[in-house]
Amino acid sequence: MELQIQYLLWLQHFREITHGIFDNFFLSVTWLGELMIPFAVISVIYWSINKRAGLLILFSYGLTLYVNVFLKMTACIKRPWLLNPDIKPIESAMSAADGYSFPSGHTAGAMALWGSIAFKWWYNKIIRYLMITIIFLVAFSRNYIGVHTPQDVIVSIIAGIFIILGADAVLKYIDKKSGRDIIFYLIMLILTAILCIYLQIKCSIQMQSYNPLVDNVNPLEMKHSVYSKIAFLLGIFTGWITEKHFVKYNIPKGYSRKKVVLTIAGLCVLYLIMKHLYQVFILIMPEHIAYALLSFISALYITAIYPWILKQIK
Repeated sequence: MELQIQYLLWLQHFREITHGIFDNFFLSVTWLGELMIPFAVISVIYWSINKRAGLLILFSYGLTLYVNVFLKMTACIKRPWLLNPDIKPIESAMSAADGYSFPSGHTAGAMALWGSIAFKWWYNKIIRYLMITIIFLVAFSRNYIGVHTPQDVIVSIIAGIFIILGADAVLKYIDKKSGRDIIFYLIMLILTAILCIYLQIKCSIQMQSYNPLVDNVNPLEMKHSVYSKIAFLLGIFTGWITEKHFVKYNIPKGYSRKKVVLTIAGLCVLYLIMKHLYQVFILIMPEHIAYALLSFISALYITAIYPWILKQIK
C-alpha cells in the first residue's frame, strides 16, 4: 500500500508542477465511466445497432454491479486521502467519490461498457484499440484525480474481463435451450435477495462500532446508496426477461432518419427520467427509496419500455 500511496503523491506533485493543466481533461475522461454516458451508449446499441451486443453489455453491466457492490461492502477500504492525509484529490471530484474505495466503480462501469464493445467487435482494430484506450484512460483518471489507488482500478479491470467472458458464456448457454432464461432470472432474484440480506447484516454490524467523529463513511448511508445499484441490476434483468417474452423487439435493418430521430427521442426521455423524476419521488417517499425506484425504472425503460414503444411505432 505504501508504494501505491507514493504513486498517488507523485501524480499529485505532477498536477501541482503543471498547474493542473491536465485536470479538466482527466475530469472529463472519468465521466466516461459515469452513469449517464454508459446508459446512453447501451441504449443506442440495444435499440438501434445490435440487440445481441446490447444484451452482452447489459448482462456485463448488471453482473459488474453485483460484484462491485459485494466487494465494496466486504472489503470496506477507505479512500486514499483517508489512508494518507497528504493526498489531496481534485476538489471537484470528491463529491462523487463517496463511500468505500475498493474496487473502483467508475473503472468497473467503463470495463463493462467499453470492454464489452471491444469484445463484441474485436475483429475491428479501430474499435478494439479505441475501447481499450478509453478503459485505461478512465482507470488512470481515477488515480490522477486522487480518488482511487492502483489496486482499486486494477482489480476492477481484471474482474471486468472475467465478467464479460462469463456474461457471453451465460447468453450462449441461455440461447441453446428454451426455459433457461427463466431459470437464470430466478437465480438472479435469489442472488439479489442474498446480497440484500448480506448488506443488511453487514451494515448492522458496522453500525455497532460506527463513530461519526472518527469514521468518514456512514455504513447506513453507504447501504442506502448501494440499494440503488441493486435496483438497477434488478431492472436490467426484469426488463430483459419481459422484453424477451412479451415485447420481442427486433431492430429494423438499415439506416433511416426515423430510426435516428426515435433513438434521440428515447435518450431525451431517459435523461428526463434520470434527472427530474427523482424530484417527484422524494416528495412522497424517503430519498434512498426514491433513488432505488428511479434506478429500477431507468433500467426497465432501457430494456423493455422503450423497445415496446419502438415496436408500436414500427
